[in-house]
Amino acid sequence: MNPYLKRAQEIAAEITENRRYIHAHAGVGFDLGDTVDRIMSQLEAMGIQGEVCGKAGVVVTLGKPGKTILLRGDIDALPIAEQTGLPFASQNGAMHACGHDFHASMLLGAARLLKETEDSLAGTVKLMFQPAEEKLLGAKDMVENGVLENPHVDAAFAIHIGTGNEETKIGSVRFTKGPSHASGDSFRIIVQGKGCHGASSYQGVDAISVAAHIVVALEQIPAREVPADQLSIVTVGVFQGGSACNIIADTAVLEGTIRALDPENRLFLIRRVREIAQGVAQTFRATVTIEEPTGGTPPSVNDPALCDQMLPFIQQVVAPDLVTVKENSPSLGSEDFAYVSTKVPSMMVSLGAGSTDQGFHYALHSPFVTPDESCLPVGAALYAHCAAGWLAANADK
Repeated sequence: MNPYLKRAQEIAAEITENRRYIHAHAGVGFDLGDTVDRIMSQLEAMGIQGEVCGKAGVVVTLGKPGKTILLRGDIDALPIAEQTGLPFASQNGAMHACGHDFHASMLLGAARLLKETEDSLAGTVKLMFQPAEEKLLGAKDMVENGVLENPHVDAAFAIHIGTGNEETKIGSVRFTKGPSHASGDSFRIIVQGKGCHGASSYQGVDAISVAAHIVVALEQIPAREVPADQLSIVTVGVFQGGSACNIIADTAVLEGTIRALDPENRLFLIRRVREIAQGVAQTFRATVTIEEPTGGTPPSVNDPALCDQMLPFIQQVVAPDLVTVKENSPSLGSEDFAYVSTKVPSMMVSLGAGSTDQGFHYALHSPFVTPDESCLPVGAALYAHCAAGWLAANADK
């Protein structure tokens, strides 16, 4: 058995206890006081000095001078009312429905494993406990506050759990070489029309009707303006307008997201959303205000060369028949780890925490999702062994 995995299983109770505490004290965005306090206190108990980075991030540096690899785990929750019924369920209206409690506790487990073997490391390991991934703001904040410098990071590795589908068997690992996650940008369009009585609609400008035409037109961008092999999505998820059934609404609000795998295509989609909204509104005698997004992230890429280097290390922790490697099979979900992957060679893998044939029928972001905790030691060992292995393999390069 891999030594890091053996040791991770020995401290499984500690990793699980941290996961449950962080789960019960879920926080959203940068509002992570309890979570950050727990991380810092656990690091201190290990004899490790954690440092605050940016608004709510924590950074740890271990090892010796040399090449540097960064291990990233996000730590924020979602604004979801938990309905799992677990004895450690969050009661504050926020929930770790995306598994970031797993990521944080696995990274804490890796911190212990790496601290115990620090003298044998062939370089430096940085641990990046990152806030506000769900808002696509946290990685950017930490990068802007120097997480990739002092010492300079040469490569980065991240884990995200998965559950509730046929490919997420407990302890399995999946990753794709090349583009891994789409860009993510939000938009908010306020349509201004002219209200009037419903019986005299010709006297007004129906903001709801204009907004509906905008929605239909926006849906045509990926279908008619982007090559079929360049995956992209424009989604309108919020449509608000009107106050009474007999009044022509004077305002309507649309909110949505733009996703693309190609950086140039991302900019094209953002521009076309603006142009179409303005053009449709003008056609129907309305005006629009398009608010700039508060968050956004470029596409994320798994560096193929780094993937090739890491694969043997992954297979030394996880049985080879549980490791799936894909080529150019990205997710159209967004991941702000992109702010790291655009700066240094990076890799993110998916760690299985329960498949449908194992009885796990709720996927991430469900208020009922309950990933299997037995994957926690596997994740901690993957973090530690991949970091140590990569440093040893690149020490003389």
